[in-house]
Amino acid sequence: MRKPVKPLRHRTFTRVRAVLAGALVLGLGASVTLASWSDPEYAAGTFTASTFRLQSSTNNTGWRDSPSVADASLVVGATGLSPGASEYAWLNIRTSPESTVGGTVALTSSTSVGGLSPVGDLTLALEYRAVLTAAETTCDAAAFAGTPRYVAGSSSAYLPVTAVEPTPVPTPVADGGKAPLRYCFDVRIKPFTDTSYQGKGATVTWFFTGTSA
Repeated sequence: MRKPVKPLRHRTFTRVRAVLAGALVLGLGASVTLASWSDPEYAAGTFTASTFRLQSSTNNTGWRDSPSVADASLVVGATGLSPGASEYAWLNIRTSPESTVGGTVALTSSTSVGGLSPVGDLTLALEYRAVLTAAETTCDAAAFAGTPRYVAGSSSAYLPVTAVEPTPVPTPVADGGKAPLRYCFDVRIKPFTDTSYQGKGATVTWFFTGTSA
């Protein structure tokens, strides 16, 4: 016996309506998203590079830039050195008054040029050490007494004049020329140096590197 056709039609129509209803719901959701608001924000700034420049001063000069060997002016009264006898000299370093940032300073290299013929080269016989002191401290043997801060050598050891510490010792330096640093050098001919070095000479140049903060 055949079943009536009408109920089948009704079930099929119900499924179609369900699918369409789902499509309408999705369409409604999409229309809500497209109606959202947008509101942009911008940020702007002006940038200016900082200024960092070092200056140095010795016992016979005012503050000056010394960016080359020709400008260096550390003075050591060492025209009559004898083995084991020290001579002392100081160098002050600061940032220029125009410097807007501070940084650090470190002794990073040292070179020596021997005296011209017939004087001869004293380089191999020279050694030194250096400490950091307050800017007004007298640079003499007393500066090396106690427990000063060594930037080259130590209380019991000197370095050859062509050497620096393997790891440079950085020292903070203030901006605007404030709070100068003083480096005190102790230079001597090595004890028991051979007499063949008598009368010879050398010009030693120490190089300091400044790095801005």
